[in-house]
Amino acid sequence: MPKKTTAWTVLIYGLLIAGLGYMGFHQNGSKISLYVGGGFGVLLVLSSILMYFKLQFGSYAALILTLGLTATFAIRYSITAKSLPATLAVLSGGMLLFLLARTVRWKR
Repeated sequence: MPKKTTAWTVLIYGLLIAGLGYMGFHQNGSKISLYVGGGFGVLLVLSSILMYFKLQFGSYAALILTLGLTATFAIRYSITAKSLPATLAVLSGGMLLFLLARTVRWKR
């Protein structure tokens, strides 16, 4: 069962991703940043709402979305070698580890 603090964390992360997508569009005119950032941001906000209402599907959706973002940012860094995709890959990787720790049920 997901905790409400995890839902709030995913909500903030989703808003951050959407905001960074808008920032990428505003600064560089990158429509793909706007679409991908906005899309992933909205999906992460929706998954945080599901998590807030204690639905396990929200945790799994957030986990899969964060895994996709981490892979995307890591690939973008390997192609461009710029610092922003590297920073976002580390941020997404940290969020991925946080979600894994909160979602996986450890059995003894």
